[in-house]
Amino acid sequence: MSLPHLSSGEVASVLPLGKQLTQTPSAALFKEHRLEVMRMVLPAGKQVGSHSVAGPSTIQCLEGEVEIGVDGAQRRLHQGDLLYLGAGAAHDVNAITNASLLVTVVLVDRGGS
Repeated sequence: MSLPHLSSGEVASVLPLGKQLTQTPSAALFKEHRLEVMRMVLPAGKQVGSHSVAGPSTIQCLEGEVEIGVDGAQRRLHQGDLLYLGAGAAHDVNAITNASLLVTVVLVDRGGS
């Protein structure tokens, strides 16, 4: 069952989930023509393999601790840290502890417009 996306003007909380983290699924908060924002929930030990997106993106650590592999280096994010990734930057994610991330992606029209 998919969660509904936010409507324009609607408010959503991105406060740390705390004890509810392990029972909360990852979810897209909204997706528009050029922008997608999602909350990614990762239990400790969860890995997301190397991937990239066409447009620039940010990963903000809302709680916990993750390690992001990018450009041949490991970047460790703690609560409150934000990582910028340029368009097409290959990266992987490893949850060191239970973590939730706010991921923002600028969507690029692959058709060239």
